[in-house]
Amino acid sequence: MLTLALNNLTRRRLRTALTLLGVAVSVGVLACLLAFGRGYEAGLGRELNNMGIQMMLVPLGCPYDAAARVLKGKTLDVSLPAESVKTVRKDSAVAIAAPMLMATLPRPSEGRTDLWVGVDESVRPLKPWWKMKEGSRWFPDANSVILGAEAAHAELREVGDTFFSPETGRKFTVCGVLERSGTSDDSQFFAPLATAQAMFHQPDRITAVAIRLKDPTLIGDASTRLQEVKGAQVVTMAEMMGTFLNLVGSVRTLVFAITVLALCISGLSVFNTMLSAVLERTRELGVLRAVGASRGQVFRLLAIEALLLTTIGSALGIVLALLAGRFVEMGVRLFVPLAPSETLLVLSREVIQQCFAVGIIVGLGAGLYPAWQASRLQPVEAIRVD
Repeated sequence: MLTLALNNLTRRRLRTALTLLGVAVSVGVLACLLAFGRGYEAGLGRELNNMGIQMMLVPLGCPYDAAARVLKGKTLDVSLPAESVKTVRKDSAVAIAAPMLMATLPRPSEGRTDLWVGVDESVRPLKPWWKMKEGSRWFPDANSVILGAEAAHAELREVGDTFFSPETGRKFTVCGVLERSGTSDDSQFFAPLATAQAMFHQPDRITAVAIRLKDPTLIGDASTRLQEVKGAQVVTMAEMMGTFLNLVGSVRTLVFAITVLALCISGLSVFNTMLSAVLERTRELGVLRAVGASRGQVFRLLAIEALLLTTIGSALGIVLALLAGRFVEMGVRLFVPLAPSETLLVLSREVIQQCFAVGIIVGLGAGLYPAWQASRLQPVEAIRVD
């Protein structure tokens, strides 16, 4: 019966190919959506946990946007007074409070914009992924700079080399080069906080304060107290992650609705293909009934054809997701916040199984009515059809 079903599907090759393509595209999109959603949640959780930052003090405004911009190495239009750090460090629940000043430095002659980050030594425990190349050291003086891996490559600099910034008129010595980490740090220029404040004419100003607590269970009380800092607001990493995942959920709901629509269209395509096959093969099905095929056998024949269509289409969809998944991920990343830098679209066994299950359900749903119609054909009446 399986061989007969395959032979029947290859009779109308163009129609079968178009039906398979519709199923493949819808299943492929579904696979990418499921894989990216799970990968994003897991990757975001790992990235936030690895940061070692539990809270951030940012200027008044949208706290989540401000915190996200700081974490991803982007500048803010507003800043905090440097005294905010002292206030934070006095809090009994705070273990580490690291001030940061971020500023962009356009370099139009080279068609790029550099991001400079002013930090002090308190930031080091909050950057557990930092690994410096051999010979690197922390800032020995005010004219030292630490380069991210990509920044060092762009400047063709190694540890010990001099580095001149024509835009600011300052000469630096490269005291350290970070190994590639896959984070936004790779493309940044790190300078002593006081140096950065002088370079960018921001005396006694900072962009944000990254905070780690002595005990994570104190986050509620500490957040309440630090909200009193003038001109500042507190955002916790847990709140950020929850907000980002809610935004991702909204995007995923929209894409999921589009995917459901695509699956419905592919199901209708399978339905149309099978119903057309029944109408075209009325005489043939009548002959099968006349030579002894039962209604159940005819029903199973058409059901197997529908299942073959959707199973093969689902397999092609998985292959399509593997081939085009990277481009889908690049598109989805544009609509989600704080996307981790690692590859997120990994097709797990569970995702593949779910996609095949959806394909089988679509095949069964689309093939039931045509198969039922075929099983109801009366042999004599079917053979009479011209």
